[in-house]
This record gives sequence, C-alpha cells and structure tokens, in this order.
Amino acid sequence: MKRKILILGLVIALLLSGCGSSAAHVEMLKGWSFQYNNGTNDYSLFIGLADNNSRSLSAAVDVDIRIVNDANEEVYVGTKSVSPDDFDYYTSQAAGKQYLANIRIPAAEIKTGKSANGKVYFTVYKENQVQFDEVSCDALYCLPIDDIQVTFDAFPLDLQVKDFTGGTASVIQIQGAEFRFDKDFSPKLTITIIGEKISGSISGYDTISYRLYDSEGYMVHSGSIFLTSLRAGDRFKDDSVVIYDITPGETYTFQLSEYIW
Repeated sequence: MKRKILILGLVIALLLSGCGSSAAHVEMLKGWSFQYNNGTNDYSLFIGLADNNSRSLSAAVDVDIRIVNDANEEVYVGTKSVSPDDFDYYTSQAAGKQYLANIRIPAAEIKTGKSANGKVYFTVYKENQVQFDEVSCDALYCLPIDDIQVTFDAFPLDLQVKDFTGGTASVIQIQGAEFRFDKDFSPKLTITIIGEKISGSISGYDTISYRLYDSEGYMVHSGSIFLTSLRAGDRFKDDSVVIYDITPGETYTFQLSEYIW
C-alpha cells in the first residue's frame, strides 16, 4: 500500500512540475525568443507552453517556422518536432527563470540575405490536440548575410599631392588595395591601400581622396585619406577607410583621386 501511495505521489509531482504532459493539456504559449549560439553555430527558438492556470508544461508538438529578414527575404522555412526531452529551465536577465523548449536550427539551414535583422514567425500545433495562431519574435543582428564585392582602379596609380599654390608637393603611388567585410552586428567595410611615396619632402600629411560607388553607379560614400610624415621612398599600408551602412550582396567600386583644395 505504501508503495502505491509513493508512486501516485511521484506522478502528481511530475504533472505539477510540467514534465511528461501531453499536448491535450496545453492551453497557451508562455514566452518565446530567438538567438544565435556562437559555440555551436546554430540558432535556438525558445518557446514555453502552459495550461489554463499558466503552469508551465512540456509536450510533444510540431512547430512550423519561417524567418523573414528586414529586406523582406524569406531565409528559412521548416517544421521542427518537439518532444518533452527538449524542455528545460533557462534563465535570462529580461525574463528570469523559464521552462522552455529549445528548438535548434543549424546555421547551414538558414540562407544568407541582405539584412542581419528580421522576424521569426512560428505556429505551434499537434494534430487533433492543439493549434495556436502564428506568432513572431525578433531576430536581431544574428541572421547570416551575403558577402560583398569591391573592385578597384588599375594599379599602380600615381597621384599628385598639390600644395596651396597648385604646384606638385609630392607624388603618391598606389600599388594595390584590399578590403575586409565584417558582418558582426553592424556590417562594416574596411579598405586598405598599399603604396609608396615616390617624391616630395616630409610634410605634416599627404592627402588623397576616395569615392565609393554602388552597382548602379550612385556615389554612396566619399572622403579623404591622410598619410602622415612620409619621406620619399617610404612605403605604407593604410587601413583608415572604414565605411558603415554597407548593403550585403552589393558590388561596389572604390576609386582614388587627387585631393582638390
């Protein structure tokens, strides 16, 4: 008799704790969020389930998921099956401790696009047991984005640096250029130019100009490069051109020219 009472007590405790519950007991969604997991190179969609008393439950359900980035590109569509084993306790500063299912999506399953931000839309259901309307959460600075391409002038390129009178103060030869595209958080383009000061005396700085054009020929950024304290024969490698607001997937043209006073 004591053994039967003990077993019954364990069953009641499991039900109250939310473990082993069926989809038929699920009455509401209780919290959801989306994140990228750097250590495992995948994404987690966290969802919580609850009964009509707002008590957290675990259950076997199916989840239809689609992800649309801020460029209105659908980068993922899929269905994931969730089992009670996918539920555990998770703690965040915003929501505290929650009992949630962790639905994992490998990074390779999400297509690259033109924006790292977007929305995750999902529908939770179990045939003949439970069906919820589609809801959504934000995907912030975590979606994979397309690479860019940058084309440069033909090198070597000799640029004259003028003095205040319009005469030639020095000649800068650009021998090459390269770029780096950083995709983390806000996309950033860094241009590095490589060259040599061919002639001219040491001055505070030698100034040259640059312009960046998009694939439709629109000028999207311009500025100046300041090369400091170079003597004739000095070689340099300058990475001072850093440009934000870059569009993933775009092809740019980077042009250098003489600085006009």
